[in-house]
Amino acid sequence: MKKTKENNLKKLKLLITIMPHNKRSLFMNIIEQYDCNYHLSFQGMGVATNEIKDMLGLKDTHRDVLFSIIREDKVKDCLLEIEDKVGLYKSGGIAFSVPFESIIGINNYLFLANLGGKGNGN
Repeated sequence: MKKTKENNLKKLKLLITIMPHNKRSLFMNIIEQYDCNYHLSFQGMGVATNEIKDMLGLKDTHRDVLFSIIREDKVKDCLLEIEDKVGLYKSGGIAFSVPFESIIGINNYLFLANLGGKGNGN
């Protein structure tokens, strides 16, 4: 039986990383080593009370929020490397992933999974 591209499809996850402000490039460089080719970034601001911030040791509430599309089989190693290289959790950040489903079109899937497809730009 001949393997087709469909047989090689991998599930995708949305990796959400909330990090100290101005660290986005560092995190993107690490995540891109795991075949991620799409990120969306926002600036965020924490809304915790002063008591909570003091208890958690947070002085600056400015954060960068990074959404990355990554293959499911690469998420665990990517998160371990982030923690190993950056110490995300000790620096007041967090990262987690959620399933990314219902992608329309094989070419978009192949592009986002970094398997050679071309995004349609829409």
